[in-house]
Amino acid sequence: MEEIKTRIYIADVSPLYQLDQLKKYLRSLSPERQEKADRLKSINSKALSIGAEVILQKAVLKSFGIKEQLKLIKGEGVKPRCSDHPNIHFNLSHSGRFVVCAISNEPVGVDIEQRDRVNFQLAKRFFHAVEVAWILSLPVEDQQQGLCDLWSIKESYMKYTGKGFGLPMNAFAVNINGQFPEKIEVSIFEQAQKKNVSLKKYRCPENYVLWCSNGSNRFDNEIEWVKL
Repeated sequence: MEEIKTRIYIADVSPLYQLDQLKKYLRSLSPERQEKADRLKSINSKALSIGAEVILQKAVLKSFGIKEQLKLIKGEGVKPRCSDHPNIHFNLSHSGRFVVCAISNEPVGVDIEQRDRVNFQLAKRFFHAVEVAWILSLPVEDQQQGLCDLWSIKESYMKYTGKGFGLPMNAFAVNINGQFPEKIEVSIFEQAQKKNVSLKKYRCPENYVLWCSNGSNRFDNEIEWVKL
């Protein structure tokens, strides 16, 4: 199988708000995903659920040329994996009307966040104390952006480890150096030990933040849009 850098695919699911489009894609999905989407109430939730599997299938086709539907099983921790293609690693995220898929030959984590939906009071409860202090050190007009970046960094790392929210948000600290928000360096510490993880921020739609984590620092430079 071809060795690739970590690739990021993104799709706008709003076309699936149309019932005919929603049903068309729903029929192409695994029975498990169909059942999950059927249980959801809002059209946006259904579109995001359906869009997540669609973008995964498209990412696998574009990256590895695999056309057949993937067989997904629960891997170690909480991350699903491909039972018939163990060298394919992927991670999914969604926020607002966008779904994102990171795909690679190595473990990967990705997170997209809508900037205005991240709550500082919630972050103060769950973030590490040094992270809260860093947010408060920013100019007031940059604090919401800083909060959103931190949240996305933390979720992408938690998903990269395979533990997800089984790894408490305050069990590790994100250290950000440099000129925020553009020229920054990010490192992660658990119990004062620096972790061997690489993080990259991608340009994405306005008012959204997207971060990806892997162990090699081999990332494609730009995200690739997928049309639904």
